[in-house]
Amino acid sequence: MLDSKLVTIKLVFYSHLDPNLVKQAFLNKTLNASSHWLGATYQLTDIHITEVEPPEIPPIFSSSQQFQLNFTITNLPYSQHISQPDTTQHQHNKRSVESALNELFQNSRIKSYFSDCQVAAFRPVSHINHTAVDSICNFSPLTRRLDKIIIYEEFLRLTQNGTQLQNFTLDRSSVLVDGYSPIKNDSVTRNPGLPFWAIILICLAGFLAFITCLIFCYLVAVCRRKKEGDYQVQRHRLGYYFPHLDLRKLQ
Repeated sequence: MLDSKLVTIKLVFYSHLDPNLVKQAFLNKTLNASSHWLGATYQLTDIHITEVEPPEIPPIFSSSQQFQLNFTITNLPYSQHISQPDTTQHQHNKRSVESALNELFQNSRIKSYFSDCQVAAFRPVSHINHTAVDSICNFSPLTRRLDKIIIYEEFLRLTQNGTQLQNFTLDRSSVLVDGYSPIKNDSVTRNPGLPFWAIILICLAGFLAFITCLIFCYLVAVCRRKKEGDYQVQRHRLGYYFPHLDLRKLQ
């Protein structure tokens, strides 16, 4: 029989717990038939839990952060079964996508902050037989808060610019993190409405129309003044002139 070994393990909790509660949880999880085993190799005996004072300076944890990650899988045809959580097709693809996302972020530059990703839903894509994925990724940053741009850029870096997630082929333009995508944002910035040259042409057309209107008004005023001047000269020379009493018509 192999000699017994005494093993002391230090557990760290970030809130006060009753030692008996910790012991009972450990015993419940290691009980196998009539004895306690840690895994399939180590048989346990004489388990003791002692309370240790909390550290003087507890580690600082900021609140966890959640990011909604959306993308479209082009080599996964959509069907009604894949959208229903109780179907085998849904569960199989959910596990596959979650495994791929977890492996991706666990090998990323932000792996120390990463907790897990979960698929929330599979959706159809309009006019295309592709499957859209809605997922939630959790992060627990220690010293700084992450933002959606960092998550987006890291996802693209590890998926061949947003086109390949393990065996899944992705639509690059469909990738969003909390609604953010530089493609989407740039298109909105570049196309806020009418293009700049069209606005300039409209302004020039309006200005030319205004100048034309002024010229027309000026010509009308000049014509009216000219007619009034001819009438005044004729009145001073001959007195009032009545065209319908023209004596030349009586001869």
